[in-house]
Amino acid sequence: MVRVTILLSLISLPSFAGDNTISIITSGSGSSITSTQAGNGNTTTILCGSTTAGTGYSSHTCTNAVWKSTVNGNSNVSKLFTVWSNHTGNTYTTTIDGNDNYAYIDQDEDNNTSTITQTGNSNHAEQLGSGDNNEYAITQMGNSKYAKIMAFGDNSDFTIYQSDSGLHNTYIWNNNSSHSNTVVVSQTGTGNKDADIYLNAGNTNVDLNQSGAGAHTAYMTFTTSDYTVDVDQLGSTNQAYTATFDCIENCTKTITITQQ
Repeated sequence: MVRVTILLSLISLPSFAGDNTISIITSGSGSSITSTQAGNGNTTTILCGSTTAGTGYSSHTCTNAVWKSTVNGNSNVSKLFTVWSNHTGNTYTTTIDGNDNYAYIDQDEDNNTSTITQTGNSNHAEQLGSGDNNEYAITQMGNSKYAKIMAFGDNSDFTIYQSDSGLHNTYIWNNNSSHSNTVVVSQTGTGNKDADIYLNAGNTNVDLNQSGAGAHTAYMTFTTSDYTVDVDQLGSTNQAYTATFDCIENCTKTITITQQ
């Protein structure tokens, strides 16, 4: 077991002294890692299975880990990720509060739970999942937002919720070997939104709902068998909704659409 707790705090220092960086590389089962940064120009990287991100890696077993990254500061980046192979039963949590933000979680293999929460300002947030029975979530709240989930496994949940005021987006893509998944988006007011959801797998549910003061749109592509779609979108005008249903076999499908 590895247990690491790190606190970096840089408060009321000159801006040239405000950079801080955490980099943790680990392997093995049952690791518990908690990092907290407060200040300016923060970067956190927690990685299982590689000496440098994406190059020269060797796979390691990282099971039953609990990783938590909290950043309170300005130009934030937080990355929690693994190199493929034997990464099951892990919990990843990233919380960022203020300003330029960007968070990234890559969960490989099965039975993992990952959560990103960002409150103000420029946001971004990606979650990649491969493997089965995984849980995802992105919540962003204030300012520019954008979120992205790519899924490569079965029986998983994806959730994105974004909130006010406008400039939302969302992009979820469900790979064609990924079945029986649930997608929920949301987004709310005021204006903008978007969405883009591609579901290339069977037995998948979607529940979109974009909400108030206009400029919605949605775009969905369903090259699947057996799906349930429930859209909504609501006021004040502007909606649009495009879906391509490309089921070439006997399909069970339920579609409900409300646009006001």
